[in-house]
Amino acid sequence: MTDAEVRKPVPAWIWGGALLAASAVVPTAVRAVAPGGFGSGVAIVTAVLFAASLLVFAFGLRGQGSIVARRPSGMAALLVLAVLPPIVELALSALATEQDISLLQIVSFAQLAVNAAAALVAVVAIGRAAVVPRPWQWAPAWGLAVIVATSALPQIVLVGASGQDPQGLLWLFALGSLVILTVPLALGILAMVLGARGQAAPSPQIYPPAV
Repeated sequence: MTDAEVRKPVPAWIWGGALLAASAVVPTAVRAVAPGGFGSGVAIVTAVLFAASLLVFAFGLRGQGSIVARRPSGMAALLVLAVLPPIVELALSALATEQDISLLQIVSFAQLAVNAAAALVAVVAIGRAAVVPRPWQWAPAWGLAVIVATSALPQIVLVGASGQDPQGLLWLFALGSLVILTVPLALGILAMVLGARGQAAPSPQIYPPAV
């Protein structure tokens, strides 16, 4: 009799997915309940939820569930994505009092470049670690590709749309906003489903006795 296969839930994926999904839902829910209110508070809560989800995905819980198999490059990339945005936000708030527009632009562009590089390293690390079941280990890469495409498309159209009706551009920007909401929500739900489904693990051999 061969060992039977059992599946063990992965709490890190469940909690990480819940935090990621919440980071996408909270701003929309708050705007629906209180339009125009709690702006800074919502931004802080969203940043904390997003950062917490990435830290859980990177390190796991109790040493288990890291989606990058605790490889240094993947953990570093997820750590950068988690902590850099709030740090830069604080820096921009401090610089805003100085009215130095050029410096603000430099910091913003630098953050964008670092985030893009870290996101690329992270999705490749997740895919190559193959901790997440196939083909879902590449789901973050798919999500990143969709976000990049929908973010770049309005800029491309804007270059060749001088003097044209801006209605199409408004739709493209609205699409980009929808994608930014949908992708983390979808990835969060997927992580929760995979975490609840669990990872395959061999059960103890009962008969014949293991030697």
